[in-house]
Amino acid sequence: MSTQTESPTQESLTSERYPMLLFFDGECAFCNRWVNKVKLADHAHRIRYGTKQGHTFQQRVAPSHPKFAKVESVVLVKRRPDGSEDFLIRSASIREVIKGLPEFRFFEVVLQIFPTFLSDIGYRIFSKLRTPLFGKWHHCRVPIEDDKQLFVD
Repeated sequence: MSTQTESPTQESLTSERYPMLLFFDGECAFCNRWVNKVKLADHAHRIRYGTKQGHTFQQRVAPSHPKFAKVESVVLVKRRPDGSEDFLIRSASIREVIKGLPEFRFFEVVLQIFPTFLSDIGYRIFSKLRTPLFGKWHHCRVPIEDDKQLFVD
């Protein structure tokens, strides 16, 4: 499966202010902790966040991109300079999210060393182990007041 797809013509999920929208499993304990770390490291606030169980993903992404609805991965929507959007999954999405975040420099270098197909294999293995290792929440996160502009429903 391709890790990158151009968005069909529709209302944008991203903007110049927020050029990336990261969808994650809102019930995954690891995913929630990782998003917290990314949010704190992203001092420019270039990324917005949403859960794959949320309205935006279920009503706007899943119908037009059904392959992303079932994939065991975060889904990153990234704005292009011309305003169109790319959808990235697995290691390609992680590479893009952590690019330029000093707190993740080590992981950025590691992902640059390994070819995408190897990084994707590692991602797939980890995605199968994340719930048994880190647990599951029985509800999706509710952002605190200060973070509400960074989260979509």
